[in-house]
Amino acid sequence: MVTDVVTDVTTADFAMGQRWLSETEMEQGLGVITQVQDRTVAVLFPATGEMRHYARRDAPLARYHLLVDERGQHADGWYFRVTEVTVQDGVINYQAQREDNGDTVVIAEVHLAAQVAANHPLTRILAGKVDRLDLYRLRHQAQQFLQQWQQNPAAGLLGARADVLAHQIFIAATVADRFNPRVLLADEVGLGKTIEAGLILQRRLLTGRSERVLIVVPDSLAHQWIVELLRRFNLRFSLFDQERCEQAALDADSVFTTEQLVIVPQSLLTHKFWSLELLEVNWDLLLVDEAHQLTPATPAFSKLSELCEAIGSVILLTATPEQAGAEAHFARLQLLDPDRFSDFASFQQEQQHYQTLAPQAAALAAAGKDAELDQLLDHYGTGRVMFRNSRSHVGQFPQRVLHPQRLTPEQNKLDWLIELLKQHKQQKFVLICRHTDQVLLLQEQLRVQTGIHAAVFHEQLTLLERDRAAAYFASPEEGCPLLICSEIGSEGRNFQCAQHLVLFDLPHHPDLLEQRIGRLDRIGQQDTIHIHVPIVADSAEAALFAWYQAMDAFNQPNAVGAAIYDQLHDQVLAASTMTDAEGEDNQLLDELIIATETMAADLREQVQAGRDRLQELNACRPHQVQPVLDAICAADDYQALQAFMEQFWDRFGIDYDALNDSSGWLRPTEQLRVPIAGLPEEGVTVTFARGYALQHEDVEFLSWDHPFVQQALELLSFDSYGSTCVAQLKNRALPAGTWFIELQFVSTLMAPKALQAHEFYPQQRIRVLLDSQGRDLTAKVAAAGLDKQLLPLDKKQARGLLKQLRGPCQQAIKTAWSPAEQAQSSFVATAATAVEQQLAQQLARLEQLQQHNPLVRDSEINAVRERREQLLQALTQPVLQLDAVRVMVNIPA
Repeated sequence: MVTDVVTDVTTADFAMGQRWLSETEMEQGLGVITQVQDRTVAVLFPATGEMRHYARRDAPLARYHLLVDERGQHADGWYFRVTEVTVQDGVINYQAQREDNGDTVVIAEVHLAAQVAANHPLTRILAGKVDRLDLYRLRHQAQQFLQQWQQNPAAGLLGARADVLAHQIFIAATVADRFNPRVLLADEVGLGKTIEAGLILQRRLLTGRSERVLIVVPDSLAHQWIVELLRRFNLRFSLFDQERCEQAALDADSVFTTEQLVIVPQSLLTHKFWSLELLEVNWDLLLVDEAHQLTPATPAFSKLSELCEAIGSVILLTATPEQAGAEAHFARLQLLDPDRFSDFASFQQEQQHYQTLAPQAAALAAAGKDAELDQLLDHYGTGRVMFRNSRSHVGQFPQRVLHPQRLTPEQNKLDWLIELLKQHKQQKFVLICRHTDQVLLLQEQLRVQTGIHAAVFHEQLTLLERDRAAAYFASPEEGCPLLICSEIGSEGRNFQCAQHLVLFDLPHHPDLLEQRIGRLDRIGQQDTIHIHVPIVADSAEAALFAWYQAMDAFNQPNAVGAAIYDQLHDQVLAASTMTDAEGEDNQLLDELIIATETMAADLREQVQAGRDRLQELNACRPHQVQPVLDAICAADDYQALQAFMEQFWDRFGIDYDALNDSSGWLRPTEQLRVPIAGLPEEGVTVTFARGYALQHEDVEFLSWDHPFVQQALELLSFDSYGSTCVAQLKNRALPAGTWFIELQFVSTLMAPKALQAHEFYPQQRIRVLLDSQGRDLTAKVAAAGLDKQLLPLDKKQARGLLKQLRGPCQQAIKTAWSPAEQAQSSFVATAATAVEQQLAQQLARLEQLQQHNPLVRDSEINAVRERREQLLQALTQPVLQLDAVRVMVNIPA
């Protein structure tokens, strides 16, 4: 038992060898009294080597002592549990039992370790550190919000600057939650594959499923990806082109380990040195855009194959998976699952088999039999490896209107173009042609002959020059009316600000034509798309135009063009050559048109009846995605988020000035308490409203996923802000001086991020309320009702009360551990049951599916089994910590 407890600092309290905390410099650790004089006292802080001298009467020091059963650390590093406390000549001696060997020892306080947990609530109480009542309440709010976010099925999908579209959210949620997803995202042009990929990245990064990501993109799209990921998802990737690699090599042995999130241009895959360095990094996710450009015939394909083999999670993106032919498409599927896709002939037979399943699937969908449809798609569908939505299935796309202009050989395309631009002076045009030389020639001719300054976009421009050209064209006030693009230079770029597309020449492949039209005709386009095509009579392009019309390639998305090209491209070439050479009736062209019309009709019927119909049904299952959509909708009701963030900004030295009903100006002040990553010194305009953010791209969209919000939640949940508080209780029914202590414990699991333990066991908050006699009132006095009776105290008064109650508070904290541990046991039992039930169901489902669908990999099944075992093991050792303490003293008016 304690024979002498010291609670107040008086002139008689100091003695050599005592341990004290500095109330103003807690980071110094435990100090030891080295000299006591009449009016001063000297304190050495061994942890920092600092010496301080204080006036004895008002020294900002707090006595540090342990109670029976408390854990301490010896200066030599080992830990002990206190069994008895005695005081001799003012110095505390602890009789204790060593944790490492069980020996009974006596430890003078001078031999305590100098380092203590400065942010621990008990240490702060002993040092007299108190926070304001509103900060304590804000901490409580933050922890509630963090727990809700951790269990939200839409966490990581809430904050994209994009419309909430069911097909995108379904793919993102499905792929992001898989163990090592290996998929091909192949939505038709304009359906938002980049947004789907960004959503997947954001959810996996925010929830800890992925940490080190490599993105490979065509060289021309590198800057666009950097900008889009930051603008839409607040993901800060670093671009490693050849110049950046050379610079990084000067400072690091391994170039790509200097950043966690990396984008590389496609050309880097063929670099003799940097391509080898890519394989030296333990990436956990690889994402490849415009994957159709990489075929077994390209030099970069072998390096891509090595990366896919080395990296667990792989996501390939392409709107035209069969552009380079069915075998090239099959080769990319082999990158994802070489065991499953081992024989091309078997793959082709399987595709044909889907035709027999499509009517059954369509009937189930029409009847609303979701469970039966799910079973059919899971058993036989390709959705575990490939997702493809079509425009006809998604809907909500603008109309396409073709404006062909037939010219005689004597007429000039340039004159026609000039006249077209004059007729639509106030509208924007995108012109695409095959080659850069044609782009530059047109730009110069228009400037000289008409004074029209057109922006140009081609592969010879630097990435920065392309970005500037796109911005110049898109500007509604200062932009130019015309953007002239080359075929390759425009690939992957989006120009929804225009409604007029000029096809100055025609590409030779239907998928290239669809990609051209898709630069304008995509999600976000609000108006009719006008397609202008100049056709010179008796030319090769006249034959191409007739061929494209025969397959109806201009007026609707063309899902069968690649298949038609594969079978008829020799006839197309022959018909084009004959027309161009002879200028006479072309029997070859007539035969080609008839064959194309027949083939297009047959293929569209097959597509609708077969594989593509199954893929559409599988790529968006409304009943499965609805709970996620509901969660996003609930989060878009942002009043609680805005109120919380405004309180946080007010307490942490950040000004927020409302500009209108939907936005405000956020800027740091000189009183900024902690740096906020990403908040510029000059400030930034922010909004909590998704609709406003979509209309104002220069405004930061704040959601529960946003880094500003995540930083606020983490600061208040894991740092010491608001962790100790003394409040005034106003209750006439209680005697003056009656006091209570409210203790907030947190229980967490120490488990690898990849286990996603928070889905079953988020940070659990446990409240224990004790009165001054140590009686547990938690179940009798609700937190909300008690909080309404509390008023803030000024800091000086609060510290005075806390000094008086240091000893009793320390004893109360010790008492509170038992009920907290009991509450933790209940949480753990509930979580363990949930782990067993949910993961057992998931495991059984995958094992059953694997019997019918070989796309279910053994690694997926093993991952679920291992996750269950590891989570159950982690639940046997939860970590309980004291998080916050509030002392309430009844001081009636």
